[in-house]
Amino acid sequence: MTIAARIAEVRARIAEACRAAGRDPRSVELVAVSKTVEAARCAEAVAAGQQALGENYAQELRDKARLVAGARWHFIGPLQRNKVKYVVGTAELIHSVDSRALADEIAARAEKLGVVQRVLVQVNVGGEAQKSGCAPGETAALVEACAARPSLRCEGLMCIPPLEGDPAPSFRQLRQLAAGLGLRELSMGMSADFAAAIAEGATLVRVGTAIFGARSQHVGRP
Repeated sequence: MTIAARIAEVRARIAEACRAAGRDPRSVELVAVSKTVEAARCAEAVAAGQQALGENYAQELRDKARLVAGARWHFIGPLQRNKVKYVVGTAELIHSVDSRALADEIAARAEKLGVVQRVLVQVNVGGEAQKSGCAPGETAALVEACAARPSLRCEGLMCIPPLEGDPAPSFRQLRQLAAGLGLRELSMGMSADFAAAIAEGATLVRVGTAIFGARSQHVGRP
């Protein structure tokens, strides 16, 4: 299948999941995860009408942003503070703020550039040592810390559920956290589980394999 056909298929599945959940399909945005995908294939996705692309590696984002016209970039991977300079002002939304120190670095860079950087707080819903994200109990404090910085706008939460087991409880937990904090955006759900995420209120789903196929070797990764 072509990339355009795969995008159409994923969008149809998103619409079906929304109908099953009694939601408007327009309430869910598809972010095509393009990490390690060559710039030419990213451009093919944009030509097919898929503007929102998600990158995991800061320097890969920087390089592709110079090559792919018309894309709206999301940064969805763990972000090191020394790589913030490659992301702020290029990514319209950073999904992975997981500490006050990172929020401070993003805010300082955004202030220097004269922009307001949109962000999400990443929550480690499964308490997994190998995953980024703040603990659920620390979420409110981190959201408040972001809100105190004029050059940041925290719009919601993000999570990656544990690989094993039913992801729905993790998605439900994130939705409840966001509701308690008055946040609207929920970045949750990937190729294998985005229907469950939509049922629990996802507003952003991050889909890569179903659009671009299996990952190749890292392209442009630092």
